[in-house]
Amino acid sequence: MLAIIKGDAMRSMRRIWLIFLIILITGICAAQVPDLVGYWAGSAPAYFIEDGAHDLVEDDRIVLAVVEQTDRLFTGNITFMRDGEEVVEAFAGAISADNKTLYIAESNGYGFGTIISENEFEMVYLEHGTPAIAAIDQFHRIKA
Repeated sequence: MLAIIKGDAMRSMRRIWLIFLIILITGICAAQVPDLVGYWAGSAPAYFIEDGAHDLVEDDRIVLAVVEQTDRLFTGNITFMRDGEEVVEAFAGAISADNKTLYIAESNGYGFGTIISENEFEMVYLEHGTPAIAAIDQFHRIKA
């Protein structure tokens, strides 16, 4: 009789673990895609390399506007100063399946980033050509 009770208890425990595992897997698979639509302000210390010389810019301000997002794809404009002139460039981006990694492509370069929270992400930006640029951008959502 004791063996029957132990067997029933083991089956009940297995069912509980199976239900727990299903809930856990469902929660992982149903992870919400981050909503990036809106305005993001950032700073971008960067090295500019041209003709063998390098220039470190430490206080470069950037505004990134994500104007449209469809699932993990997004698009918008990035505004920054270059040689005393305001530059606005269009970009297209994608969020990886892990919902933490993002990628941006614009006319001259690429950004590879990590979403830190719903209001912050970091992006490493690389641009080839003259000048060549390497920057680390820290973006924070601008609250309306």
